[in-house]
Amino acid sequence: MVPPTRRRLLRTAAAATAVGLAGCNGSVGERSGTSRSVSENADSTIPGGTTEHDPEMLLVRAGTDELPVRIDGDGGTPESHDPQPSRLSYAVIDTRSRAERLVAADGVDVDAVTAFGSATAFDSEALYLETRRVEECFRLRLCGISWTTEQIRTAYARELRPYDERCSAGESVFESRLIRLPAALDRAAVSSYGSSTDGQGRCHGDGDGDGRRERENGRRGSEIGGPGSDTPAPTPAATRQGASE
Repeated sequence: MVPPTRRRLLRTAAAATAVGLAGCNGSVGERSGTSRSVSENADSTIPGGTTEHDPEMLLVRAGTDELPVRIDGDGGTPESHDPQPSRLSYAVIDTRSRAERLVAADGVDVDAVTAFGSATAFDSEALYLETRRVEECFRLRLCGISWTTEQIRTAYARELRPYDERCSAGESVFESRLIRLPAALDRAAVSSYGSSTDGQGRCHGDGDGDGRRERENGRRGSEIGGPGSDTPAPTPAATRQGASE
């Protein structure tokens, strides 16, 4: 009998995980007296909202014990901090002073995070910080982000990492994304958050494999690695998302 391949094992585990996690994922958000709702496996777009499929974004992937990127709270206590961080953490950054409170876990390039925040024009733009756990042998591809003045939703496709990138089955890492939105949002007004993941590795509208890879290679994104990640640190020219090649 031929033993199952690594890819088959991973796909089986992914299918089981997708079913097992539906409706039971934890989330950590900003501390506020305002009632907020959070959902995973939500619709990928908001009716009447604005949707970006290729936003300016900084991705930090790291196998750390704490969130790779987060906002320092008052008195030095990090917002969204938890001894066992949940699967989904989110925050809206709507002012420059708030962006200056962005911090990174040990081993993460905090200069890249700071530079991305500093390059944001908060009179016409806002940042959305979202962190998700992902199995180490997989990676998430952002398919799009949709928003109104009161809601934000993201959609992802989960993909197997290349065979030449080492990973351990059963281990997980964090992926933190700083997404720049072309809208001056008021974080106090945003009360609903949602996120969905396609476990088959496809975004809505994906065509053939070659077309999908072409779109992915052309995305306006920068990625930096942290502890426990095989992702190399970018060159200075690649740190700013959308930099000319």
